[in-house]
Amino acid sequence: MSVVTPATDVTTATNDVATGGAGNVTENATSDVTRLRRGACPSLPAPMQTGDGLLARLQPLQPLTSEQLSGLARLARELGNGIVEVTARGKLQLRGLTTAGAPRLSEAVDALGTVVPQGFPAEVSALAGLDPTERFDPRPLARAISEGAADLIPSLAPKASVVVDGGGALHLAALKADIGVTAGGEDNALILLANRPAGEIPLDRVPAIVVALLAKLAERGPAARMANLLMEHGIEALRAEFALAPIPPAAPRPPAEPVGLHALNDGTFALGIGLAFGQVEAEALQALAEAARAAGARHVEPASGRALLIVGLSQEVANALKNKASGLGFITDPADLRRRVYACAGQPACASARLDTHATAMRIAALAKGREVHVSGCIKGCAHPAPVALTIVGLDEGAGIVVEGTPRSAPARVVPVSGLAQAVRELLEKEDA
Repeated sequence: MSVVTPATDVTTATNDVATGGAGNVTENATSDVTRLRRGACPSLPAPMQTGDGLLARLQPLQPLTSEQLSGLARLARELGNGIVEVTARGKLQLRGLTTAGAPRLSEAVDALGTVVPQGFPAEVSALAGLDPTERFDPRPLARAISEGAADLIPSLAPKASVVVDGGGALHLAALKADIGVTAGGEDNALILLANRPAGEIPLDRVPAIVVALLAKLAERGPAARMANLLMEHGIEALRAEFALAPIPPAAPRPPAEPVGLHALNDGTFALGIGLAFGQVEAEALQALAEAARAAGARHVEPASGRALLIVGLSQEVANALKNKASGLGFITDPADLRRRVYACAGQPACASARLDTHATAMRIAALAKGREVHVSGCIKGCAHPAPVALTIVGLDEGAGIVVEGTPRSAPARVVPVSGLAQAVRELLEKEDA
């Protein structure tokens, strides 16, 4: 997924970027407060300590060329453990960085010509401006919001988020956001506060209203989120204060699925491929980048939903590239069971993990009958913070089975890892009876 920030250089800390520079990587990495605080975010200058080393996150400001994608894969291998991730929000992560290698990453990424946001990032779809089903191009609105909110960054929560969605096929309705903007009626935009519809305003009023809402958050300090503001004031009071016209409830939108072939408004196609459990080994990613270059792809864009979009292909070339990607282990079928499973790095990659999460996830996915499954190596739940139908969590005493919860929830059962599949089968059969 893309972000839009001002063209001017803003040097303060950004959303999803913890304050710090390359010179204090070790201090940032070893701080237990930073590591465990839910508001903390890893970044290029301030990686976060995890069970398999330091984790750095980046959101390229512009789509990646094939050469840049290949270069990031090379850096993942040279400076980390060779694992690259695309998150649920479409951000790139490099895992297993060492305290010696991490300080070199920012400079190395810059040498690739990869530009990362320096201001407040308003998020837009990976196909923003290219999706023929969009009601409006969200990028100009996102850019105006970024420019208007730049001075507020130091006073906002590290994870304060704004999503601007033009209403296309790859919409962002599944993403949590403090403030959401999406297509409303006629030339209006619908404003969402903490994912709750608040009301409509004309499109040309969007930047001013969103920045004013962010300012209201900033007044309450860097711990405030929109959910807190709603609890304090109520949605009706905020609707009246910002002159948001109420609208009747709308039907939920069908889920956005990046995996597959997407027709673009210039007559070409984008091929969406998924990463199993949101991860890929550097060698496979480099092979994909080379295949995309050979196919004549215009660029590659990380997309929300743990996917990559290879953009600017003919339909025939896209289908051939799809077969190549499948052979490299990427997900090319949206019905693939792995699209319903969240799993962290797990054993042996992560020292905190008590499970081989990927092998476990494949076994459990086959039993889950389409349910969403989260397999977490420990109680931190790095791969997915929200509740799902079935969660498996690695514990010192075995594997915990959580129904409709998170890895931090009390498990319904704790069983030996060797007996996990049978215990899950029995539990699901009982639920289905």
